[in-house]
Amino acid sequence: MSEHLSDSHNTTPLDVARTCAALYSRVFSRLVTRHYNNSLSETGLRITQFSILNAIKLSPPNSINELADLLGMERTSLQRTVEKLIAKGLLQSQPTGHKRSLGLSLTTKGEEIFQQALLKWEEAHEEFTSLVGEDDWAEMAQKLWRYSSKLKSTL
Repeated sequence: MSEHLSDSHNTTPLDVARTCAALYSRVFSRLVTRHYNNSLSETGLRITQFSILNAIKLSPPNSINELADLLGMERTSLQRTVEKLIAKGLLQSQPTGHKRSLGLSLTTKGEEIFQQALLKWEEAHEEFTSLVGEDDWAEMAQKLWRYSSKLKSTL
């Protein structure tokens, strides 16, 4: 046991800088976010908002928790963003009559903005995959999905 403790004290700041998954993933995430936000800016949406609209279009969630889980977001952050999208007139929430279902859907305005943003997303995504390599990104996206699933099981 003391050997294990002494080993952990041999880790240097350079070791952390070279190997920290949290650091590398956050730096990459911030850069990717800025890339997509720049492309979406004229639509008035940020990539997080676009992702929420896309997830709702793909499969309307039964609860805010289900949507947060799908998007890997904290429930409270997601709730604030959903409320902003409702205030902007892009989302509506109506009881579905099915238990405590969320009943989120895009409004007509939300659908129009989403379609505009989808074109900008396509441009941003094409530029991104050209930069990193389409095949490399497809492989990395699968790995990130797998890694996310493994980490989620520990939380």
